Amino acid sequence: MSLSVDASALDIDTVLNIDILRQIEDDLDIDEKISILFLIIEDYANIFRDVFKLFEKATKENTYIITDYVKQQSEKWKDRVLEALCILNNREVIKKLRLRFSELDLQYFPKIKLCSKNISNIAKCLYAVCESLDEVDQKLLLKLVKSENANYEHLLDNIDYLELHMLYWMEIEYITVSNDQHNMKKLLKHLKKFENLKTICMDLEKFGNHLHVVDTRGTLGINDKSNLQLISLEETSYIEKHCYIKKIRPINSGLCVIINQMYFSEEYEARFGTNADCINLSETFQAFGFKVYLLENLKKTEMLEKIKNIPSEHGINYDCLFLCILSHGYEGGIITSDEKEVPLEVIERTLCCMELRNIMKIVIIQACQGKVCGRAFVPKRGNNYLTADGICDFSIPASDDIRQYENFFMFMSTIQGFVSIRHKEEGSWFIQEVCKILKTYGSQLTFLECVREIMTSIRKKQGIIGGSQVAQLSEIRQDRLDSDFQLKNKVEKI
Repeated sequence: MSLSVDASALDIDTVLNIDILRQIEDDLDIDEKISILFLIIEDYANIFRDVFKLFEKATKENTYIITDYVKQQSEKWKDRVLEALCILNNREVIKKLRLRFSELDLQYFPKIKLCSKNISNIAKCLYAVCESLDEVDQKLLLKLVKSENANYEHLLDNIDYLELHMLYWMEIEYITVSNDQHNMKKLLKHLKKFENLKTICMDLEKFGNHLHVVDTRGTLGINDKSNLQLISLEETSYIEKHCYIKKIRPINSGLCVIINQMYFSEEYEARFGTNADCINLSETFQAFGFKVYLLENLKKTEMLEKIKNIPSEHGINYDCLFLCILSHGYEGGIITSDEKEVPLEVIERTLCCMELRNIMKIVIIQACQGKVCGRAFVPKRGNNYLTADGICDFSIPASDDIRQYENFFMFMSTIQGFVSIRHKEEGSWFIQEVCKILKTYGSQLTFLECVREIMTSIRKKQGIIGGSQVAQLSEIRQDRLDSDFQLKNKVEKI
């Protein structure tokens, strides 16, 4: 897409029109189009059939979904589409529109689920549900809902897009979303079964009870900070607690420990390409002023001892610790050089000691988490240099003080049960993308924003292993950070 508008003053009529919207759609994946359409709907009553017809036509005839929908709407669609792009955090499109995300962030509050200007707050929360569930959990949720609705719409039998199902739930009044009434009780009893949806469930319950809901639609101008005072102190406290608003910790000093497992004793093949990951990780974190220590080919006892001794060997005078483990793996753990298993929980418990309680602890795991190879069905050419960090099949006691587990984050190269892809010369998809995003955006975006960028980029990758088209999904396994944080460039680029 090549757009030539300069919209720093946010003249919405200059930024968006039907022709530009078509160009935007050309840059979007089908799931992004459905998400945007779901968010910009103004009246959710009996809209499912109309939206599904647009979806079917687009998949069969390659027509435009969002554009065809907004043609029937008022001019307000422009603000809604722009806000939806912010909620999706599609910075690539926003950049092509020549807009500053910082200004849009101030106007639309995309990171705050209970605050929006043009889009339904509850739709924003439901979109967060869709984004928070992986493919397995989405199928489980659909199974639970279908069990309560005997005559479930057959049009959706082979449709995985959760937003389309949600529109159908509104049609049959399984959930209710309107300007004056919200009813999520039936859905909430299922959502509460998912550990990573606890905060979103709290938000949805507050909508039903009409408690602490911040609706700023139509009230905030792009530079009108004074209007933020319209939000009560109690509401502001709730938003700060759950959405990290204004809680971005600066990182002045950091430590990065890399455990690089290349060679193994018998069964597992050498992880060629992992040294490229090590070099990239070292350069990336050194650029942010981190002290970097490399440990290689550790046996199980050695690895756990090294992790346990981080405070004694490297001290605690730093704000942030990155522990990067590059190895073969199995579901729920990693393999050491002597081919012994180390569960992820053991790594977590070993690292989470009282000495490091107040330090941001980020664990990055590059390893397979099972034998299932993620398939991709869009033909692409590959090469013989892709492999998996594990066997690819195509057919420590808890402490008395729980506070030591604070400020912990584990980021996985792949989801549980699936393999992780590595290029034998260039390094792994995941680690290379971690370094690329941090180098490019680390001093501009917060860490959690960078994580989302990494996950989006990994989702788009495809390759070939053993003649089969493969893909990969990264995931956040644990997130107990008490705030977001931002890295600072300490080494000037030449």
